[in-house]
Amino acid sequence: MGIGELATELNTSRFVLHKWLSSAKDMRLDSLVKLADYFDCSIEYLCGRTEVYLGYAPKKELPNFAARLKRVAAECGLSLYRLFKDTKIMTTQYHQWKYHTQPMLNNLDRLSEYFGVTIDYLIGRDRLD
Repeated sequence: MGIGELATELNTSRFVLHKWLSSAKDMRLDSLVKLADYFDCSIEYLCGRTEVYLGYAPKKELPNFAARLKRVAAECGLSLYRLFKDTKIMTTQYHQWKYHTQPMLNNLDRLSEYFGVTIDYLIGRDRLD
C-alpha cells in the first residue's frame, strides 16, 4: 500500500501522513489513536516501545486527557504539582489539555516513562483499564 492509499484509508491528506512519518514525536494523540486503530495495535507497538503485537479492541471514545492524567497521578500517589515539577512539563500545558487540546507524543512518552505505564494505559486505551 502506498502513501496515497494509506492517506485515503485514514481519511487524511498525503501531506499530513508525510508529516506523521517524518516527525513522529510531534504527532498528536488523536493521530496516534487513528493509526493504532487502523493497524489494530497498541500505541506502544506502533511507536516501537514494545515488540509484542497484540490485537486491540479500542474504546469508542477516550476520556479527556487532563482528567485521565489527574487520575493516573492519583493512582501513583502524586499531586499534579509534583508531576509537573518532576517532568518539567508546564502547568499551562495541562490547562490546554483540560480544554480538549491534544497532547503530543513527546509529552505522552515522557509521562508514561515517569509513571512506569504504557501510553495506552496513560490515555485510557489500555485493555486493563
